[in-house]
Amino acid sequence: MKRGENGEMVMKETAVAGRAGSPDGLAEKCPEPESAALERRLRFEKFSHEDGWNTAMKILELYGRKMADREIKKGIGIRIVVDGVLIFQYLMDRKRDDSWLIRKQNTVEKFGHSSMYIWEVNERTHEYESVKEDPAYAVCGGAFPLIIGGEMRGMVAVSGLAHYEDHELIVKALEELKEQEAGK
Repeated sequence: MKRGENGEMVMKETAVAGRAGSPDGLAEKCPEPESAALERRLRFEKFSHEDGWNTAMKILELYGRKMADREIKKGIGIRIVVDGVLIFQYLMDRKRDDSWLIRKQNTVEKFGHSSMYIWEVNERTHEYESVKEDPAYAVCGGAFPLIIGGEMRGMVAVSGLAHYEDHELIVKALEELKEQEAGK
């Protein structure tokens, strides 16, 4: 979203990848999902295993702040994969398995977009309805591609909170990493 001349919120219209020939016959132009701009902005020249660790620690720090005021504390899981290598995974005590992390990872790897992007597009066009029925994927926020050196080479996934909160934790952590990269 961006602000128009009078300060009103305006959605940018753009062609959405994968919309051509959509079975529902919707026009190929639709408002660009907000997550698409994040995917363009949060790209890295490098992403080391240490960067993965720092990203995970930042996610845990942000999670701690978010849970500080809540009576019921939900646990989260974090999974970071780069070049096909699992470089970080952690499940809090209240988490029993990593199935949602893997489903979210599969979604990013299959479609090349954040799982939130897939959810946003599906909310508007129903393009990914059939994917929702496939237990290997998750059409919800909580996994974000790692674009390193211009290529998608990995992803960060969080699961345990509301899907938009999982997405938010990842984005905030990657924004801080991006700021550090720019400052070097």
